[in-house]
Amino acid sequence: MRWGQKSRNTHATGAGLRDRDEVTGLASYAAFVHECADAMSIRPGTAQASPAVLLVDLEGVAEASETDGHAAGAELLRLVAGRISREVGSLGVLARMSDHQIGVLFPDLSAPAVALDLAYRIVTAVSSPTVLASQRRVQVSVSCGLVTRDVLDARATAADLVRAAGLAVREARRTGRNRIEVCSAELIADADETIAIGRDLRQALLDNGLRVYYQPVVELASGRALGFEALVRWSHPVHGPVAPSRFVAMAEELGLISELGRMVLSTATAQVQHWSTTYGVPLNAHVNVSGLDLAQDGFVGMVQECLAASGLPATQLVLEVTEATVEPELEVARSRFEALQAMGVRVALDDFGTGGMALSYLQSLSVDIIKVDRTYLDDGTPDALDERRVDELLNGLIGLGKALGIEAYGEGIEDETQKARLLRNGCAIGQGYLFARPLPSDEAGAMLREQLEPMSSLSRRILAAGTHSTPA
Repeated sequence: MRWGQKSRNTHATGAGLRDRDEVTGLASYAAFVHECADAMSIRPGTAQASPAVLLVDLEGVAEASETDGHAAGAELLRLVAGRISREVGSLGVLARMSDHQIGVLFPDLSAPAVALDLAYRIVTAVSSPTVLASQRRVQVSVSCGLVTRDVLDARATAADLVRAAGLAVREARRTGRNRIEVCSAELIADADETIAIGRDLRQALLDNGLRVYYQPVVELASGRALGFEALVRWSHPVHGPVAPSRFVAMAEELGLISELGRMVLSTATAQVQHWSTTYGVPLNAHVNVSGLDLAQDGFVGMVQECLAASGLPATQLVLEVTEATVEPELEVARSRFEALQAMGVRVALDDFGTGGMALSYLQSLSVDIIKVDRTYLDDGTPDALDERRVDELLNGLIGLGKALGIEAYGEGIEDETQKARLLRNGCAIGQGYLFARPLPSDEAGAMLREQLEPMSSLSRRILAAGTHSTPA
């Protein structure tokens, strides 16, 4: 008996309540994986060696449940499952994979194009408005991930097949709504590499394998360092330098972001306090805060612990957040800011002016510093009128901050023209490659010595020159 025939008969008669989803009547996740294993067991090279899995991820079912109640969400899911089932017909077997995901197994696919064509038809069918029994119209969007057996390793299992379809779904969601993504060997390889790097990131945190670099925050007129922004860097033993945007996102996914944030904060506060004590200058430590970290109930306590351990006065710590960090939990952010400022810690709004809500945040959130995004430093053209407009906009942002008692810093400063623009519009502090790139602690310390021990530095240079001169 052909596998597809057996499955269709099982689907029609049911394999017991344990193997059926109560809401949709579809096969359960466990039954689906079992059927995938049967399909994968066919020896490669035979006529039935091309099973495929299509995952249909639904967006809108949870919202219907929240708005109209659980019964409405269940009704919507049944109607959507019915649409998918009608499109698939006898070509595949359906299962409910999760609260918002339906899987389709094609046991003996003749060609990937068949499943891809079905996926497009499913997107069209499911994304059409659905009318519930209450007469309310509901719009559901979908993301589809398709994988065929031939992109997997010869030793791949049913779980690998389902996982690969899930990777394709995630990629489809990333690129927009009502999209279809076909899993490739490259996508699987990238995911495997990400898992390996994530595992190594966990170990690097345990072994102190990450490094904190320091970019000076300077007085623009003199270039004198007033403090340092702490930036974490990681050089993987195999893959080399990993972009911070990549491993910070991994830390968030793996639940390591609090551990990473604590490491950076404790390292930076201790280092900046050491420099402050060594040179007798109260330098500031600027540390970035993730949204997940800020949302933790124990975040303020963690900051207190790091300050106490390092000895850095709270007034010399600046915690930097972005609009994206505070937007999801505005009330939580407001509460955290107030608690931090009560300790003496200052709060800076980073990349200011890039988000649509940035100006409104100045009304609802208490911040001490705005860091004006570098997009306000360039007019991109030599036209004098455009230059005046850029100046007026920059002056307006800085003036708004001053009117609210908020200090303005510039960031991303790369040339003297940008520095001059900030100075003439009332901004006295900033950072960027014009002054220094992020530096390891020893190089940042050497830069400080050059700035804060000018006479000693001059004496060393004179002495060095004297050792190479020809005696009279």
